Amino acid sequence: MAATQKHRMHGNVLLVGSMPFETVEDALRSGAALGTDVTCLPDGEVGDRQFWVTFLPTRTYSRHPDLFESRSPDDGFDHQPDHDTTTMRPGAAREFHWTYQVKDGVDALAFDSLGYADIAKESYATFRRLRDEGVIAPGVRFQVSLPATSSGVDQFFDDPEQWPMVHAAYARAMRAEIAQMVLDIPPDDLAVQFDLAWEVVDMSIGDERYFPFWPQATFAQKFARHTDLLVDLCVQIPEEVLLGFHWCYGTWGGWPMTEMADLRLCVDLSNDTVPRAGRRVDYVHMPVPVDPGPGFFAPLRDLDIGDTRVYLGLVHHEDGIEGCRGRIALASEVLDDFGVAAVCGYGREDRSQVAGVLDLHRACAAELSDVPPS
Repeated sequence: MAATQKHRMHGNVLLVGSMPFETVEDALRSGAALGTDVTCLPDGEVGDRQFWVTFLPTRTYSRHPDLFESRSPDDGFDHQPDHDTTTMRPGAAREFHWTYQVKDGVDALAFDSLGYADIAKESYATFRRLRDEGVIAPGVRFQVSLPATSSGVDQFFDDPEQWPMVHAAYARAMRAEIAQMVLDIPPDDLAVQFDLAWEVVDMSIGDERYFPFWPQATFAQKFARHTDLLVDLCVQIPEEVLLGFHWCYGTWGGWPMTEMADLRLCVDLSNDTVPRAGRRVDYVHMPVPVDPGPGFFAPLRDLDIGDTRVYLGLVHHEDGIEGCRGRIALASEVLDDFGVAAVCGYGREDRSQVAGVLDLHRACAAELSDVPPS
């Protein structure tokens, strides 16, 4: 089950992104304990990135002269809802966050900066120092996790007629952010991961609407829009940079935000976007529930993504190594080579659990060498 020479992802563990630490150094030191089990290390998405895309309204949208707030939280802070059937049912989702609209008379929207490149440059300096000191293993890359276009826009802009303009502005800005990262960070030392949470949530509910202001659309229409927007982000990323896609079922109020019967959507998204990315896609990440039902992994038989490696979110701290061992066995019945990960990041989890969670990642990765090929 170990990675073969055809992969650039030599490690059997993927850290999806966020970690519950105060500083980048704390997050990197924690992840570095995995040694060469990881191919790349994220900076933990600390500070005001802890609530993921909330970083965008607080840093960019609220300050933009061509936008105005159509709604904002009463106390000025984003609040995650309780994970229950009332708040999480599609069409009944309450709005706990900001929404914006483009001002009248604005024909072309532009974002000077989204803020990610500046943070990446600063975090990479810490990463490089720790690697030079021997804390981070040689050969491990610096990982930047970025929200894809719909995740960065759709929940924050409540006039869907303005979405094409905002999507285009966001995509231009995100491509510019990555271009700046490549200037500040050697391309062969960088990994870029696109996170697709609102996209996956939207598609996972078929023809329904998650937010009342979202437009009515069929699953096929959603699939085409979200995948086209993702492929558009991959333009001009140098081949030397590792590239990955995280198919995310969301943690807004708890994971998963919508039902996940099997891996069909993740497989279909991979089969569509990997060949259209215009360059190598090094990995895709697919989450897995604690108790995958009969046939959950069966769609993996239809996976057709060449040398792109699959990381499965098999690690759940709730049931430890025994649970992970059982999920590995089920997955290995249909897929010969894969790595392990959690279902998402740990940025809003209890910090005291992190050491144990990382130990579990390592133990689960060690199990892969003991599983015979399917």
